[in-house]
Amino acid sequence: MLHIGENLKRLRKSWDLTQEEAAAILGVSPQSVSKWERGDTYPDITLLPALANLYKISVDALIGMDRINDAAARDGIFAQGHKSLMSGDIPAAIDIFSEALKTHPNDEGFMTELAFALALDGKKSNLTRAIELCENVLASHPSEKLRHTTCAALSFMYYRNGQQDKAVQVAHNLPHIRESREKVLAEFEKKPDDAAIDAYLRFIVLGGRGAADAVDRGEQDVVMIELGEGMIRLYTELDLADRIKNLREEVGIKNLPPVRIRDNITLVQNQVRVRYLADYVVDGEFDSALTAVDEIITALRRIASL
Repeated sequence: MLHIGENLKRLRKSWDLTQEEAAAILGVSPQSVSKWERGDTYPDITLLPALANLYKISVDALIGMDRINDAAARDGIFAQGHKSLMSGDIPAAIDIFSEALKTHPNDEGFMTELAFALALDGKKSNLTRAIELCENVLASHPSEKLRHTTCAALSFMYYRNGQQDKAVQVAHNLPHIRESREKVLAEFEKKPDDAAIDAYLRFIVLGGRGAADAVDRGEQDVVMIELGEGMIRLYTELDLADRIKNLREEVGIKNLPPVRIRDNITLVQNQVRVRYLADYVVDGEFDSALTAVDEIITALRRIASL
């Protein structure tokens, strides 16, 4: 929220001015000054420089940007919203996070929390809005933790909204259980030696003893091709799957690790990523779909020659 009203009242009194005197200096009515200080209305934007100069402060200080951006204040908003959610007062939580977004319009945390509250409200229109907010958060490339939390929530929102295919698609972007903090911390409790650490690193990368075993169990493949919006058509229209099959026959089945292809809602428009082990072999945007396919095949050929 903006803090103009309380700031104007405090500043006017500190300068020992009445509302009538302040109004006369600014060329407005005393009723306007009174409404500003009560928070009923805000001063016209063109008056902000005059108000700042009158009280010899910056416009940011007048608005209260220091309080708006204060970390403790933001934490307080989250705490207040969570308290409302825990007590079952969903409308209050929606109001709290909606108000927060008015002064923090691009805050990914507030967007996600508002989405959660809207989804819990149960109204169809609010569910649609919640999905939009989650999609916006993912499109902004948030932190890894927030991305995983948002993906998990969005998958259930899609499912409730009758979009089961999208729900499964987003769920595929979540980390495997072997990459979870619970699993990793449990391994630390065992006080692993170097051999055990090497074994677990292999487990994270390959999902088991090897790529073939990982595929048989339906776990993570060694090569992951992810296609952003607008690029999923590569799979069928440009025969990407057939070109990969032909490449595997050319280089030998054992030389090219198994490949998984999926669309990834978190990627930007026309972006393609190819990941081998822990590295991105291709990571960029393409104007031409055909060029993207050629880059993918080139990357796979390079992997096969390793």
